[in-house]
Amino acid sequence: MDLFEELPDHLLNDLGDEDLIAYLRQAREARNAEAMRAAISVLVFGYWDALVGRARLKLPEADAEDVAGEAVVSAIAAAFDGQSVGEFRSWLHTILNRRIADYHETRKRRPPTDPLPDDWGDGPSVGFEGDALFAAQCLDRAYDEIDERHRQVIDLHFYGRMSARETAEKVGGGMTELNVHQIVSRFRRRFMELFAQGDTSG
Repeated sequence: MDLFEELPDHLLNDLGDEDLIAYLRQAREARNAEAMRAAISVLVFGYWDALVGRARLKLPEADAEDVAGEAVVSAIAAAFDGQSVGEFRSWLHTILNRRIADYHETRKRRPPTDPLPDDWGDGPSVGFEGDALFAAQCLDRAYDEIDERHRQVIDLHFYGRMSARETAEKVGGGMTELNVHQIVSRFRRRFMELFAQGDTSG
């Protein structure tokens, strides 16, 4: 059996969905949790626009991006064990549908300060909700730690999936494609570091 080769972040960003799924499967077989989470994050953020668009069909415009964001961090904290792009899309949309259902249920039956229901059906395992909320905190902290210019890179390339070249041109000021890859790599690495540490305190 071939040894698993962990790829740097900038190469993961350049992979298509099928190659990312294959890489994720290899990382899972190698029991490399960090590589698995990196692949999941690249896959999930690639569907950001689709998730927001779907959320807007069922939610107020002002809340659609927030709920899509909850779905993203939920997916990053979960464990996809499928074999195909189709399975991944179905899995991701299932997570989004659950966050949408949580949104409506929370506003219908619970005060805003109450915790969300902990029944996730046949999806993620026990502890999933806490992991998802913690992942959101880790993303927020990693984002807060960088300056405004780097946040623009993250918004355009990491979340928006704009190409590194287009992002560099959009940001300007001497930004290069290599800079874009480095900024995104550091951001994802910092997120992974915070998540692994289990602490987002200052």
